[in-house]
Amino acid sequence: MKKTEKIYMVASRADFSLEDLKRDVLDWLSFLRIVTIPESYRFGDEKIQTFDVQTIVQRIQQLTEEENLWIKVNSQGGEFQLHISKLTLHERTILEGSIFLANQVMIEDYCDTRMARNGLYAYIRSLDDYLYNNVETIEKRTFETDSEIAKLPKRYNNNKAVIVDCNHLAGYDVYFKGLCLTSCWKMYYSNLYYQVIPKPIFLEVQQVQAVEEIDNQVIKVTLFNDPFKWDLPVNLKYQRLFRDQMGYDQLAWNNGTGVLRPPYIEYAFVEDVTQTVQYQNSYYQPVEKKNATYFVTRSYDKLHQKYVVNRTKGILNAQAYFPWIDEKSRKMMNYRVLNPEMAIDEGLSAYEFYIRQFLEIDVLDKKYDDFTSVLRFYLPKEAMKQLPLEALWDKLFDVNISNLKQKEASTRFDLKKSKNHLRVVFLDSSYLETMNQTIDASE
Repeated sequence: MKKTEKIYMVASRADFSLEDLKRDVLDWLSFLRIVTIPESYRFGDEKIQTFDVQTIVQRIQQLTEEENLWIKVNSQGGEFQLHISKLTLHERTILEGSIFLANQVMIEDYCDTRMARNGLYAYIRSLDDYLYNNVETIEKRTFETDSEIAKLPKRYNNNKAVIVDCNHLAGYDVYFKGLCLTSCWKMYYSNLYYQVIPKPIFLEVQQVQAVEEIDNQVIKVTLFNDPFKWDLPVNLKYQRLFRDQMGYDQLAWNNGTGVLRPPYIEYAFVEDVTQTVQYQNSYYQPVEKKNATYFVTRSYDKLHQKYVVNRTKGILNAQAYFPWIDEKSRKMMNYRVLNPEMAIDEGLSAYEFYIRQFLEIDVLDKKYDDFTSVLRFYLPKEAMKQLPLEALWDKLFDVNISNLKQKEASTRFDLKKSKNHLRVVFLDSSYLETMNQTIDASE
């Protein structure tokens, strides 16, 4: 990989008064003049001008509450962009590595101060780390060789062009309820995140360099020492483990089939209550769900500001895999909502992953022995017409397959592997509306 050896910084901030916003933009202007020598600037799509601080200050003083404006400044050793949109600020900065290292203490203090005052989220990372994890278009990955690109996961975009499936990369930026979810060298989280992820999960995260709570409940997480050594195997491990521990990929993905990785934490949202289960081994270290012997369950009621945590040792039961249980029909169920239209293999890898995830389980539970365990896939109507059943059964070469039944809007079959069993049902996603009412008797 050809490297730039630059630093990339992102920050999003909101809830300003107009006067505070102007003051903050002026602070940004002072910051970039301290760390670099500005050469040119541009407002929105206007013509690039030679840098003139008085002209920029005058424009800043004329900002309104309804402003929607990009300010871009190019400097010797840096690029600075600030988007002003209705009293919110989104800041993006690229700095030469030498400039960052020479001013690191001041730059981090600048980020700390701004995040503690109106911060939503922010991060600092190597630009190379960002590019590797977030550039989807193959033609734009000019920093890699063809052989390196060939090893990356692929998918289709909306135009059926093949792109890199960055969902599978640990440093990919995805967004959930307007909040950035990523894993990189240094990350800042505001209290808005705690409406989704209980705050103690951030504070208790393991195998990171540092976790620090700064002013205004903002948490700063540092994964490893040197941002430019992001691609060392040990740092890549920390990057992946942080993402897995936080469960970002349980919350958000945009490739239609998921990241196909077992969970280290799972979330459930019921009205104003967030429930989580973290999976750990006997040393209280984070592990995949199926290897867990220690469980940390949390419940956070946002409306009444009630937080409950319970830590227990034990083994997984059937309900941990199949939470919807129908005593009358003696069935228990879980489901996945997928859209395999972006998958190059028509969803084959996803189907196999989820089937094995719910078939190859180790539970000591009489209910599992006596009940029918059901995994439902809810798919778009077009995907129902193109199920790669023959290829799927080839993948499941070590599993006994029986009782295939196909209808216009559903397909089902039964699987058995040793003492384990699973009924797989593919359904038109229109049936999802009735999912919580009953486990369909046709299964």
